Amino acid sequence: MKVRNAVRCYLIQDGKVVVTKYKGNNLKTGYYEIPGGKIEKDEYPRDTAIREFKEETGMYIKNLTYKGKMIIEYPDRKFNFEIFRTNTYEGTPQDFETNTSQWLEIQELLKEKKKLSNILILDEQYISYLLDDKNKINMHIKVDEHENILEVNFETINDEIEADLKTYIEKEIFPLYERNEQSHGIEHIHSVINRSLNIAKEYEVNKNIVYTVAAYHDLGHYINPKIHEKLSAEIFMKDRKIKKWFTTEEIQIIKEAIEDHRASSNHEPRSIYGKIVSTADRTIKSIDICIKRTYLYGKKNCPELVTKKQQINRIYEHLNDKYGENGYAKTYLYDEEFEFAKRKFIEALRDKKAFIERVENVLQNMEGE
Repeated sequence: MKVRNAVRCYLIQDGKVVVTKYKGNNLKTGYYEIPGGKIEKDEYPRDTAIREFKEETGMYIKNLTYKGKMIIEYPDRKFNFEIFRTNTYEGTPQDFETNTSQWLEIQELLKEKKKLSNILILDEQYISYLLDDKNKINMHIKVDEHENILEVNFETINDEIEADLKTYIEKEIFPLYERNEQSHGIEHIHSVINRSLNIAKEYEVNKNIVYTVAAYHDLGHYINPKIHEKLSAEIFMKDRKIKKWFTTEEIQIIKEAIEDHRASSNHEPRSIYGKIVSTADRTIKSIDICIKRTYLYGKKNCPELVTKKQQINRIYEHLNDKYGENGYAKTYLYDEEFEFAKRKFIEALRDKKAFIERVENVLQNMEGE
């Protein structure tokens, strides 16, 4: 049996969904379809969804949510679809040589005779699971050559972080961040956790693992900032209580993801989890906050810089090395928030004199706080 791996993305808003309709010399001419297509080699499904949606509708989508899998099985072939949902887009449906696209009322679509089997998930008994954020979906549809549905198997998988895991980390792990200096304290950890979970919703991942990697990733910073990623992984591996929530394989994935998160790392993270938390760790809330964090770090860890001028020069050099034109701070997954903030950082760093004046003003305000 031939197997094809592909995606479908449901852009839904106000009871309407964007569909394509085949035209031209095609066996499926006149049939309605959900935008999507084949996953290319080394391509993440969410990137396939964005690319194919643009090609088939002319619209740019973002803020996708991964919803699970849909298998459509014919007598001689099988399609494995990764399912996504979104309501964030730019542009309007366009007309192309092989298909046209349009917004269509979901109820109207369900009445159409010429629709394909992946429209089934929009039926009333399934659509609530497509729209919520608590469940992932597994759907297996068997059809004949004429798209007549023969059998449907449907299940939901809880996609929330386990409550007792979250309670354990909040009570036992978060307080340990009081040992770190402020720039790597609990406020930073909460920021990385929130960003990690936001990025993770677009990928097929275990939220418990994402949450745990983000929660442990800076624990060793107070011991030695230069190797804190290794120390943090060691602390995690020594935590016997945390291991009750994970398999041996998952524990290894978490350890490696913690080790791989550092911005100056010379290798790409070994798993999607390392890429998620590494990307989420590139936080630029504002240029001034980055200046403050860099100053606090230098004040504690660079005692050889005895004058304020030396500290100021270090702040500029460090931020330029990290966020400048050729800065080492990189993301392994696309993060619009970071890319936008980094562009502003690059512009600000180009004028060294003005940037140093900005640093001086920030430090002066800190002294007055």
